[in-house]
Amino acid sequence: MLNELLAHADSLRDQINALRPFDPDQEARLVQKLNLEWNYHSNAIEGNTLTLGETRAFLLYGITAQGKPFRDYLDIKGHQEAIRFLEEMVRGGAVLTEAVIRELHRILLVEAYDVDAITLAGRPTRRRIALGQYKTAPNHVRTTTGETHFYATPQETPALMGELMAWYRREAETGELHPLVLAATFHFRFVAIHPFDDGNGRMARLLTNLILMQHGFVPVIIPLEARGDYLLALEKADAGDLTDFVVLVGQELIRSLTLTLAAARGEPLEEPGGLERRIQRLREQLAAYEANSGF
Repeated sequence: MLNELLAHADSLRDQINALRPFDPDQEARLVQKLNLEWNYHSNAIEGNTLTLGETRAFLLYGITAQGKPFRDYLDIKGHQEAIRFLEEMVRGGAVLTEAVIRELHRILLVEAYDVDAITLAGRPTRRRIALGQYKTAPNHVRTTTGETHFYATPQETPALMGELMAWYRREAETGELHPLVLAATFHFRFVAIHPFDDGNGRMARLLTNLILMQHGFVPVIIPLEARGDYLLALEKADAGDLTDFVVLVGQELIRSLTLTLAAARGEPLEEPGGLERRIQRLREQLAAYEANSGF
């Protein structure tokens, strides 16, 4: 299955490249759509409360919704700037380095902030999230089952990041790994280290897409609805089997490539069933409003 998926991705990329250059307006619409969905879904996976519509209104018109946390808007703003940073890297042929990763983290998080934390003794505290600096305190998390998921310690992190980047440079130079496998493996290894105090999931998805874009592919968008499958695939990778994770990322890559090919052919960018899904969501929202209003 994996080999077929890789061949399909290569075929779609080749078909897209054969149709370049695109109509400028159509390409602009495509980039806007992909970046909007990338921004919304990657932040929503981490708990951002803005809807897709609110994200779009903020990015396109600077409109904010009442009652939404200011931090949620900063996260959207920072993520959009991070995407622009990656696009400039791809255009300029820049190389991925640890310095780039630190700079990307600074751009993504916008400004330092405080979060709730737990001391080693189990007492609640507050911790300052620094920009562009590797973690200085453990950032293990408790899973829904009550177990602790352990990441690299602060002491281990610099060496492990050095090893990750050395591995990446070797693989990128040899070209033996398909770009999808390279990007997905990098994503897994980065998340396993969890090098920063915050923003690691968003960073991993940004870096995955940078690697894909540098190899002529388009961004992968992990949708919020696939969050459970995404986390489960990462758990399987932790246990030593990367296949499900590579396939999951690959399936989303196929979706993005298919959309890009449609744009290259001048076809509408609305996905099949998209209008029906929007109408259904509207019906559900109206039903919830009527229920809450007592009608």
